[in-house]
Amino acid sequence: MSLSSSIATGRLALQVRRRAASPALRRAVAKVEALSHSAPVAQLRRRVEPIYQREPASAAKYAKPRHWILLNTLRVADLGLDTASALRVLDIGCGPAYFLAVARALGHEAYGVDAPDTALTPVERDVYTTLINVFQCREVVSPLLIERFKPLPFREQPFDLITAYWICFNRHRQRDEWGRQEWRFFVEDAMACLRPGGRLILDLNEHAERYGQLRFYDEATRDYFRSVGTVNQGKVLVATASI
Repeated sequence: MSLSSSIATGRLALQVRRRAASPALRRAVAKVEALSHSAPVAQLRRRVEPIYQREPASAAKYAKPRHWILLNTLRVADLGLDTASALRVLDIGCGPAYFLAVARALGHEAYGVDAPDTALTPVERDVYTTLINVFQCREVVSPLLIERFKPLPFREQPFDLITAYWICFNRHRQRDEWGRQEWRFFVEDAMACLRPGGRLILDLNEHAERYGQLRFYDEATRDYFRSVGTVNQGKVLVATASI
């Protein structure tokens, strides 16, 4: 692990100690960490280390579990999942299933979707498949390609919480990256897949080259997000009562 990666992981560990101190969360994290200390993870790390050295932003980075378990521990704590009764949760773009693993270890009925294998790079397929299996999430992760103006297939079995972290399904950094109309369709459709009192959490990736000081969206999209929820830079929270 590089010095910068070690520093980032150390900072996450400090934040977890300060903000995620509930006994239930500590037990859940210990369970997920125990799963990560396995031969398949060690073998995965050796396989993808050369790729990580060439492309540190690639999916090979997920083969270093401690950092990602800590990050998703903070996400779970920020959502209050360590103190909530069992919720039905959907994580869109679940990737290697770190968020699912922590949420499920807390007793939540958590499911994930991500792009089908045909849309993934070889390293993504390797990393995601290995870690999803290690974290015992294979039966709760399904392939689903999120496309503009295409409804989600979940209205018949709604959720209490829908999350989407570090979003790429919006054609991130592509010429046809989503704007206000696409996001409006997606948010309204996602809210229809939530139970009363449910929440939608969006965590957008930065694209400062396109959006300048706004960084995550254009003005029209920002104004739409503000009209339906709470916006903090790239993080958007929408509750069912808001729509």
